[in-house]
Amino acid sequence: MRVRATAQTNKDAEAAVADPSRPVARKRRFDRSPYMFILPFVVFCLILLLYPVIYSLTLSFRQATVETFVSGDMPFNGLTQYQAAIADPVFWRAVVNTLLFAFFSILFQFSIGFLLALQFQADFPLKNFCLALLLIPWVSPVLTAANIFKGLFNETGPINQMFHSIGLGPFAWLAEPAYAFPATIVANIWIGFPFNFILLYAGMRSIPVELYEAAKIDGARFWKRVGYITLPLLKPVSVAVLTLGTIYTVKVFDLVWIMTGGGPANGTHLLSTYAYQVGFSVLNFGEAAAIATLMVLLVLLLNLAQLVLQRK
Repeated sequence: MRVRATAQTNKDAEAAVADPSRPVARKRRFDRSPYMFILPFVVFCLILLLYPVIYSLTLSFRQATVETFVSGDMPFNGLTQYQAAIADPVFWRAVVNTLLFAFFSILFQFSIGFLLALQFQADFPLKNFCLALLLIPWVSPVLTAANIFKGLFNETGPINQMFHSIGLGPFAWLAEPAYAFPATIVANIWIGFPFNFILLYAGMRSIPVELYEAAKIDGARFWKRVGYITLPLLKPVSVAVLTLGTIYTVKVFDLVWIMTGGGPANGTHLLSTYAYQVGFSVLNFGEAAAIATLMVLLVLLLNLAQLVLQRK
């Protein structure tokens, strides 16, 4: 083998002397530098993202209360925590509230964002200033937005005063479940529509103007151009916006917790707020982890159904 390698080396050397332009075959060395650049990101994901998910999943199969958690002896109890969560009527109310909250929030956030994106395709005075104003709800802290809407829906707040001026009300917006739940949806729509708007606006700007000009020449009106040009070409962006919107909306916690705390009479509980209450008020960490796991499964099912409907 050593004789063959020496002979091959001599042949390569003779070929290089005979034809200097011919490249000499060399053994490629493994370059680790690209992997070293992504190593911090991989470590970050493993420690701060993957580990909490796995720990929460394992916690949902154990009897994790204050006593067992402190002692470190959390016995395995299988699906007991899931059965306890499913048997609780408040859990199912939280599931229904989560579905309704996500549906109406995404419906209005996407619709408002889409209509605004259509409007902003045209040039008008102070366009950039209006763009900056529309981003205020998205960049504002949720704590600030929640307290603002809590004040707006107060019994002596501006909304009740407006209804009182036309002979209606006052309404106990945050004291009755029939009013408190729609109030939280309105607040979430205000917070989330700029995100839909900015992504849809960027997607519309990428559509070639020539398509609209050709449609105008053919006599297509505005809504025909929207239906046959804008919507089909905006489908990839729309799918991304709806998918991200579903994830963000189902996991909403701080807005509802600040405005209503899940009340009154558990009327505004979402899966996120109910899991928090079970974990940090009832101090049943195992059942709270089971509810959080079911919430993740709900997000996956909603996104899967969304993708199937988009394909059809």
